Amino acid sequence: MDRILEFFEQLDEMVYAADMETHELVYMNRHLRESLGYQTHEEYVGKKCYEVLQGSDIPCVFCTNHALEMGKFISWVHKNPVLGKRYLIKDSVFQHEGRRYRIEMAIDVDSHITSTAPYYYARTETILNECLQRVLGSMDPVHALERVLSYLGETFRCDRVYVFEIEEGGELVDNTYEWCRKGVSPQKDLLQKLAVSSIGWWMPIFEENQVLVIEDLEALKEKEPVTYAILKPQNISSLAAGPIRVGGHVVGFLGADNPDPHMVGMLTPLLNVVGYFIATLLRRRDLLHRLNLLSFRDPLTEAFNRNAMFEHSKQRQNARSVGVIYCDITGLKQTNDALGHSAGDQLIQHCYALLRETLPTRWIYRTGGDEFVALFWDGTEEEFQGYLRSLHSRIQQDEHHMAVGYAWSEEGQVNLETLISRADKVMYQDKRDYYTANYMVPGVDRRRSARLIQQEPQKTCSLFQEFLKQINFDAESLFRSFSQDNSSSYFYFGDMQKDLFYISDNMREDFGFQSNIVSGLFSVWAQRITTPEFRDLYWQDVSGMLREGRCVHDLRYQVRDVHGHNQWIRCYGLLKWSEDGSKPLFFSGRIAHQDKDFVIDPITNLPREHTAFMQLHELVEKGEETLIIGFSLNSISEINSTKGRAYADHLLRRIADTLVERLSWKMTFYRLEGMRCMAVVNPLCCAEGREELVGQIRDIVRECYEGMGISVQSICSFGLMEYPYHNFAPEDLVETLISLIRVAKQEAVPNYVDYSVQNIARVKEMSNMALALSQDVLHGMQHFRIVVQPVVSAKDGNAIGGEVLLRWTFQGKMISPAIFIPILEQENMIHLVGRWVFEQAVCTCVRIHAHNPAFYLTFNVSLHQLSDDYFLDFMRETLEKYHLNGSNLVAELTESCLDEEPEKLQFFVSECQKMGMRIALDDFGSGYSSLRMLLQYPSSIIKLDRSLVREVTESDEKMNFIRSIVYACHQFGKTVCMEGVESSDQNSIIRDTGCDMIQGYYYYRPMEVEDVYRLISNRPEQEA
Repeated sequence: MDRILEFFEQLDEMVYAADMETHELVYMNRHLRESLGYQTHEEYVGKKCYEVLQGSDIPCVFCTNHALEMGKFISWVHKNPVLGKRYLIKDSVFQHEGRRYRIEMAIDVDSHITSTAPYYYARTETILNECLQRVLGSMDPVHALERVLSYLGETFRCDRVYVFEIEEGGELVDNTYEWCRKGVSPQKDLLQKLAVSSIGWWMPIFEENQVLVIEDLEALKEKEPVTYAILKPQNISSLAAGPIRVGGHVVGFLGADNPDPHMVGMLTPLLNVVGYFIATLLRRRDLLHRLNLLSFRDPLTEAFNRNAMFEHSKQRQNARSVGVIYCDITGLKQTNDALGHSAGDQLIQHCYALLRETLPTRWIYRTGGDEFVALFWDGTEEEFQGYLRSLHSRIQQDEHHMAVGYAWSEEGQVNLETLISRADKVMYQDKRDYYTANYMVPGVDRRRSARLIQQEPQKTCSLFQEFLKQINFDAESLFRSFSQDNSSSYFYFGDMQKDLFYISDNMREDFGFQSNIVSGLFSVWAQRITTPEFRDLYWQDVSGMLREGRCVHDLRYQVRDVHGHNQWIRCYGLLKWSEDGSKPLFFSGRIAHQDKDFVIDPITNLPREHTAFMQLHELVEKGEETLIIGFSLNSISEINSTKGRAYADHLLRRIADTLVERLSWKMTFYRLEGMRCMAVVNPLCCAEGREELVGQIRDIVRECYEGMGISVQSICSFGLMEYPYHNFAPEDLVETLISLIRVAKQEAVPNYVDYSVQNIARVKEMSNMALALSQDVLHGMQHFRIVVQPVVSAKDGNAIGGEVLLRWTFQGKMISPAIFIPILEQENMIHLVGRWVFEQAVCTCVRIHAHNPAFYLTFNVSLHQLSDDYFLDFMRETLEKYHLNGSNLVAELTESCLDEEPEKLQFFVSECQKMGMRIALDDFGSGYSSLRMLLQYPSSIIKLDRSLVREVTESDEKMNFIRSIVYACHQFGKTVCMEGVESSDQNSIIRDTGCDMIQGYYYYRPMEVEDVYRLISNRPEQEA
């Protein structure tokens, strides 16, 4: 070998030889040794060629060993990273003593020659071929796409290679796929729903089918501050990105972070071509997704369907354990009938979202119109019971109800259908219990179930039959003893095969039957049911009982008696079947007027709305006119969650008792659904005036709240109607009244909302708004965004921090938080929104720090968020996810929050401090106990209420008062921020008070996040 290699020793070109199997160097000529700083052969022999020549710790991805042949040369151009020059490379192979060696010669050439060298094009073609092989080499488009990203990342030595896709509508863009070099932190989860406007200057480049190259990110810091703020936290110094186009439109882009600078010239043209490969894979992915939705997904919710459930269960036949949770949506049919199928679809989507958020399993299936099944594989029963408790708790907090059944098995080889059937039985009982406890009427027991009474073949006489044989039994006397002088229950029995029944005397008299013997009782009775809806429920249950072989009939509905009055009744019956279960033989039962709890609310002891219908009918019959006042008792749900249900129930009883005690001679009170009540005014008292009557109710309710130490800003919300009104039935009146109450509550109307064309239009608008709000939250916070109002230093007016504020757009218009926040609270969506706002604050803070690491952001914490058991864990996880120190964030608390929840607040503050966060006390000075709060809670920042700013210009006394507050805060070591500064005069006076920071329109209104980046990029960094 020495004689072979001596030939190259004195050449001016660089030459080396290396073992092709081990990559170990065996020779470098003089020129190469000197260029690399080696004096002798011993210094390099045995070292890896890629380490010495390329500065790499892995074999070169562009190595040509696989293509080398004896007696032939391969020529190509490469810029060496160690020597920093471009070379024309000639490779070949020779053999010595049975081993193969690579020999390579490098000739220094200029950049023009390099760019036109034949191998440059050959190398590009090789890379494209490799990409194409990966595109076509897998049936799974996502797997193929990930292989392409990996190949590009390794070939061009990038930190990240990724795909972004533009959402429908063109306003947002998401990082959907990424490859990361070992040691590089993934960024995909942090780069969701970015505003396309934040990279707006990229889009014209992509539209021209050009590749964007950022050679030095720092050069963009002032020119493109928004882009810089997004890219800098990702440790990006350079990048290249090319468009992904479908049908002539840009649908996303393919990008590479920090590629090898020597290979950027080759990468940029490749991105355009590979972008077409990626577009093909994305189209294949979307097609497969649509096919999957059709076969294994429910198209409405995108939950798995029944087919998917049994297909998945086949793959789990060896599972150690399985838990089943079976859920049934309560009242879906009534929602469809009353509000339309669109509202029913939204209810289904809402319930699926609730299950998905609450249950930690991806195996949730929609198995029927109103049914969902969730499966838990290979867990413990203790964990399963914990999930079940969480679900029950979440449903109790939600506006809508689902009945829940469950089953658990560790037997192995479980028949899933059997387990679901067991869960179904538990669910059915849960639904019965719910309807009984809540006095619901429609469809109580109309669903199919397992037989509640199992019919077993009677081998011998029962104890009852044996007893009858031993006595002088008279069936007629027994039947009459049940029914005589009985005004609350009616009895019947009959032969199902002959369709002939006998009814009690009181049933015959009260419902106008001609005889005690009735042929076709089912049909004749159905004619006395008041509405088509109730008749449908009745026939559904009867036909279901006969079709499914059930033994029990149990239903609540309204019937019309002989006098034409509507009566709420409960009809209960037992059906006896033949021994083989094929024929119904005997049916008997009773019909009862609804019990007291159905008519009287057991908590307040007020009559329920059904009783009110009778009084309203009497008013119409007498030709009298009156006022109907509806009102809600506000903040009861908060009192429930903070002080307990027993405490809230005591408050409700106290309010009801006081109202009846003082006003019963003027009004009759009724309990409506939820925390709403209705007062029917005595027609003789209407002359007192609407405001006076409403005021009397409000004063009593306020007195009861305050008597139990509860401070609420808005005690009641009132709706008012005259009755009779046009052709309104009592049921229509109550429904409209509830809508008026809702408008009054959401818009914080000071007195009441009455029935008018404008208010009814507002009712419809608010209903649409509530539906849209729910949809937007469940669809990833669509139409929500945050804005930031900067806080400035009182010394120089420079922005040093900002308050994060939530904004929502409905039908193209900005909606005030004072309107949509109460809806979110009422719909139990405020926890989800609160977490989203916190994550947005963290993400924004990270990006702001690209320009100013000292800038801080504050986020508001409400009373509702303190009751979110998962909020603190979410905060910790989010800070870790974004790698942000908690010291850059401040949690703002209001005085009302401090007063209402002292224990929970203490714990929250303590946990925030452990995360490094500071605490700000908002609206300081608006409450009676402000100074006490300085000592009680460890806040760092005190934000003085804007009402103090309005007063500061009134007199020297007010000025001195504010100075004293600032002085007191400083004595306690607090930083003081003055809110609501809007004029030059206010600003001058406030700065003289000694406060540290100022927030208000005089300096900045709330700004879009991108504008905040621009603002800070033009300001010198300040210490907070």
